[in-house]
Amino acid sequence: MTKKRLISIPLFFCLCLLKLSAQTTKEFPIKTITQLQDTINKILANEHQSSLMLAVVTKDTVLLSNGFGIANIDTKQKATSQTLFPMASITKTFTALAIMKLVKQGKLSLYDDLLKIAPEIVFSNKWEKTNPVKIIQLLEHTSGFDDVRFNTLWNNDLNITELQAIGKFKNSMHCRWRPGEREAYCNIDYNILGYLIEKLSGLKYEDYLKKEILLPIGMTNSNFVIPAKPSQLYADPSDWNGNKFIRLPQLPFYGKGAGALFSCADDMAKFVQFMLNNGDNINLPNLHSIVEQMEIPESTPAARLGLKTGYGKGITVDYLNYKLPFYGHGGNSVSFNSRYAYNRDLKVGFVVCCSSPESFCDLLLNYLTDSLKISKPIPTISVSIETLKSYEGYYQLKSPRFELFDKYLEELLHGYHIELRGDSLHSYGFKRPEKVLLPVTSTIFRKPNETLPCFLFTTNQEGSKVLYEWGAYYEKTSYAKILVTRILVLGGLACGLLLVLSSIFWLFKAIFKRLTWKEYFKRSLSAFGVLTLIIAFGTLAYIVTNVSVLGTVNFSLLLFLLEQYCLQY
Repeated sequence: MTKKRLISIPLFFCLCLLKLSAQTTKEFPIKTITQLQDTINKILANEHQSSLMLAVVTKDTVLLSNGFGIANIDTKQKATSQTLFPMASITKTFTALAIMKLVKQGKLSLYDDLLKIAPEIVFSNKWEKTNPVKIIQLLEHTSGFDDVRFNTLWNNDLNITELQAIGKFKNSMHCRWRPGEREAYCNIDYNILGYLIEKLSGLKYEDYLKKEILLPIGMTNSNFVIPAKPSQLYADPSDWNGNKFIRLPQLPFYGKGAGALFSCADDMAKFVQFMLNNGDNINLPNLHSIVEQMEIPESTPAARLGLKTGYGKGITVDYLNYKLPFYGHGGNSVSFNSRYAYNRDLKVGFVVCCSSPESFCDLLLNYLTDSLKISKPIPTISVSIETLKSYEGYYQLKSPRFELFDKYLEELLHGYHIELRGDSLHSYGFKRPEKVLLPVTSTIFRKPNETLPCFLFTTNQEGSKVLYEWGAYYEKTSYAKILVTRILVLGGLACGLLLVLSSIFWLFKAIFKRLTWKEYFKRSLSAFGVLTLIIAFGTLAYIVTNVSVLGTVNFSLLLFLLEQYCLQY
């Protein structure tokens, strides 16, 4: 379940760790693999992470493939290069590879309609006659479906079929905009693709992937089997309680196509080499030279107008603020977060899986690119003042990942002010520092510190001005409306806080019998409502940072499910 925004996602980013890692690489530049391993062990200990999987490769050489830390919490068994870790959403790249293989075999077209290929899948799309959901839109997260609700995130029935798993998402399977118009990361897209692999191949998803993708690449240890109990083959999910590591449950997702793969450093090293070689290093005819096509998005208006940054087919481009961009994917699961990245021009790549991988990714990227000269950025052009001025205004995010979870908050807070100052455009927004936008074409722009452009200005089918940033979609709107809404929300919060403080004051009066309890409860009724809201948001915040509680019956889960029920009905 991984993406630039997502990853809006993105529960595993830890800025303080990034800062620590950046300082480490600047003050003590890493030049050798031995230094790299020593630094990794130090960071692992300092951050109280139980285990880590890491591989660093070139096109034809494995520079490092190893496990670090302890794989088994009870026995203290060390992690090795063959210890299995959950790859989570990295699975999507493998699902996309399988779909592309079926396309090459003529069993499917990227532009086939989902409704015609699998009429048994129930979904709603009011634009179906003019804008049907297509296979390429599932691959590139542009179907318009809402993402998985948290109460259908973890699977408690391992015997459920792929089609039955899709049925669990019925409340999310409605197109919120024209399919293909906007990108919004959605696990359901890949669960559907997993089912299509089964339907078109006649094999179970895991059997087809193993036969046609994993084994040809040489990934002999990897599987899609979640252990029913702690196993010596798998790394234990864990949490540090301040004194020791506590094992967490190993929780499966509904549907295999979005996040079911378990793999190890040795296997993932071979996979990253496969990606570096564009699929040409193994005898797999239907996947030769396929990786390059998967890297580039095609289904949105922005992609057709020339914007190449965004979610491709199971692959996205990232790390634009380094000397060279890297392609890859990430994944989040209980206690573990994974990331692989590669650059085919540089001929290097890596994969890492641990609780907080971004500090290690920063370490690896600095190590791999340290000797490089800063590459020449894409040249800019001159654009007329009239054209630049036409882009001015406030652009509001209109492609939220979760309809219930973050739609209103993202639309309220996430947007861009675009202003013309002198002869250049500037962008800024809430928690978004001001940046100059450098024109690459008359409609496509890049930031000064990034190696690829990621902004595109255009109009939608209704004639409204829109902005694409990566895959995110923004519509030009009145900032006055946004500002008034923010003031009203802040005012409401202030009033709520006053109510709570007043209820505390009245409580003391009731305790000292200067106010009857009946009068106290009467006056505090509104404050109780505010407290309920605070508890609801607190529960949500706890769930977001402790997703494993969704897999067990507990008080936080019951509160959260009650909130979800109220929001749906």
